[in-house]
Amino acid sequence: MTPKEREDFYDREIAPALLDLANRCAENGLSFCAMAEWDAGETGRTMKVREDAGIGIKMALWAMQATGNADKLIWAMQQHGKEHGHNSICLHMLEPLPRS
Repeated sequence: MTPKEREDFYDREIAPALLDLANRCAENGLSFCAMAEWDAGETGRTMKVREDAGIGIKMALWAMQATGNADKLIWAMQQHGKEHGHNSICLHMLEPLPRS
């Protein structure tokens, strides 16, 4: 299959099935994230994440939304850490030092 054929297959068959699964999960209180890639860097995403979801699913969501951009992922994690606190050594290393 060519990348275009894979994308068409995704659009025609996979995306609707994933959306159905995401909706069924949401109706029953579950969060859902899925991502498919038909060519390098070309992806489709389906996600329904509860407001009170745990950090693991949130990190998966942020990674999907970052689409390979590490800065976007790190910024999302930093923002969440500033708002909710964290115990990440790496995020602490990125925090600015207090001024004296």
